[in-house]
Amino acid sequence: MTALPKKYAFAKGMNVGRAPRAAALRLIVENRKATKVSRKFPRRPNLQVLNETIPLFYICQNRHGFWVARDAEGRSGGLFLRKQAALRFAQRQSATGCAIMQLNEPAELDIANQGNRLARPLGVIIDLAQRRAPLLAAFAGMVLAEWHKLVAEISSVLASGRKHRAAAERELFHGELRLCSKGDDDLPIV
Repeated sequence: MTALPKKYAFAKGMNVGRAPRAAALRLIVENRKATKVSRKFPRRPNLQVLNETIPLFYICQNRHGFWVARDAEGRSGGLFLRKQAALRFAQRQSATGCAIMQLNEPAELDIANQGNRLARPLGVIIDLAQRRAPLLAAFAGMVLAEWHKLVAEISSVLASGRKHRAAAERELFHGELRLCSKGDDDLPIV
């Protein structure tokens, strides 16, 4: 009876030397099936919807919340930490422009990663944390979700402030002058 490679023993947290080979292999296959809950990317729309000369990129999140950008033919794709980076990748891959289809369901990148090199190792760390310390992983996920809410709220407040300021400038000065205050020393006065 041959022993399984050490990487499988570490991933499942078992001593391979003592476990029967068939049981260990069954656990590995079950683990792979559980982690491959990813859905396939849809087929390219027909010619009445999208011309075949226009490159098509799919943008979605994977099971860890990272952003996946992949072209419809499967020639290029990457994993990204931010949605803007995935969109930028899709636009840079096609010099003439591209169509982007955003998917609502998670999908895993099934080709070589041409995106952020940290995303895949971070995904492995997340999986390990979820297996070893599920309460800690849930807490970290909750903290991350609250952080995203806070950033969105701050961005919204700043954007509304800019909108109100622009509206006041239009209403008061009819676009001829700009509002300036003592804190605006670095802004040019027009």
